[in-house]
Amino acid sequence: MAEKRNAKYVITSDKPGLKLPAYRLKMDPRFVKKVTHVDADTIPGAEFYSETMWILPGDKAKKGMVQMESHTHKWGELIGFFGFNYENIKDLGCEIEFTVDNEKHVITEAFAAYIPPGIQHGPLVIRNVRIPVFQLIAGPTKRYE
Repeated sequence: MAEKRNAKYVITSDKPGLKLPAYRLKMDPRFVKKVTHVDADTIPGAEFYSETMWILPGDKAKKGMVQMESHTHKWGELIGFFGFNYENIKDLGCEIEFTVDNEKHVITEAFAAYIPPGIQHGPLVIRNVRIPVFQLIAGPTKRYE
């Protein structure tokens, strides 16, 4: 069967050999399952970055996992978390502790947050995971840096 003309724009996996900045901490693969990663390496010419992952319940996910330390970007970033609960789509299914511009937020409802360019954000701590939680991170940059 012939390759479809626009198939190169559909990504169904994480980026092989992905290297993230030091402020993005290594996450335990038993509790964090990477789904997709889009950037200029996975789609040549892309001017947009995004990554998706599932965060799963378990001992470490209950105690707390630091996903990122404090940092800034030259570009705006979208970060979203959504719980897998058909009965209550606002139920995040965990607790996110997220510091933005030195202001700590504890979030327990599904949410998306926009972080403007140059604004400090992090640490971001995920804890008390009761149900699978879907995470999206995206921004107008060729690669996450």
